[in-house]
Amino acid sequence: MKPVPTVIRAADLAAYAPANHTGTSNVRVIGPETVGATALEVLVGTIVKSHGARPHAHPHLEQCAYMIEGTGESGAEGRVEAMEPGTWAYVPAGVFHSFRVTSEQPGRVLVVYTPPYGENPAHTITEPDGASGTSGDSKVRVLAVGDAATGTVPLFDRETVGARWVDIAALRMSAGSVYACCTEPDAEQVLYVENGRIDACVDGQAFSLAPGDFLFVPRGAAASLRSLPEQPASGFLVKGRVPSTALPSPTIGDNS
Repeated sequence: MKPVPTVIRAADLAAYAPANHTGTSNVRVIGPETVGATALEVLVGTIVKSHGARPHAHPHLEQCAYMIEGTGESGAEGRVEAMEPGTWAYVPAGVFHSFRVTSEQPGRVLVVYTPPYGENPAHTITEPDGASGTSGDSKVRVLAVGDAATGTVPLFDRETVGARWVDIAALRMSAGSVYACCTEPDAEQVLYVENGRIDACVDGQAFSLAPGDFLFVPRGAAASLRSLPEQPASGFLVKGRVPSTALPSPTIGDNS
């Protein structure tokens, strides 16, 4: 599939049960099979109380997760941190981590993988081995976005966490404001709209985005965003870059 600008809605896609999880239903929104993405994967997971992801690691993938609804606990590097709605977690390649929902209501989580995961067993290990380890000085981070100023606020990138392939920023637009997404010849971009409505133009093609919508912007495409005159809008800009070298094949643990 040739990547083209596309608006995707999670409600329009089929759900699946991910490996190494319990009580979890995922919808893969952005990936090779939905929009032809090659640099990143974005999914939305719904998890019932006391369930989630068993301890595991992705030796050659970076992972970020955003708590949309409900509450949870993110475990990594010997720490357990609470995740409230509006918080993000970043896990570097090779770091063992786990997650479980703590709220009575099901948790809804936005998850980003760079490069795409696709439930490939070769990209997950469930027992430590020599292939595991952090990338450079990267550490797991959990942070709250809070009331960011108008414009973009970097959350995870090379400078903030030493990320190699992912770049995520909070987008805050005042009513009637315009924002231009920089053309990225080596990166795919995804806009997730959380609040308000945004009109987008990608290489001359117009899109109207509502809360919960995802806009995929292929590499090299020019995009501009405009919030409606009567209300502000907010969301997140996600960028994924293809690794410059082929990913090595890890030593696989028991992935049952």
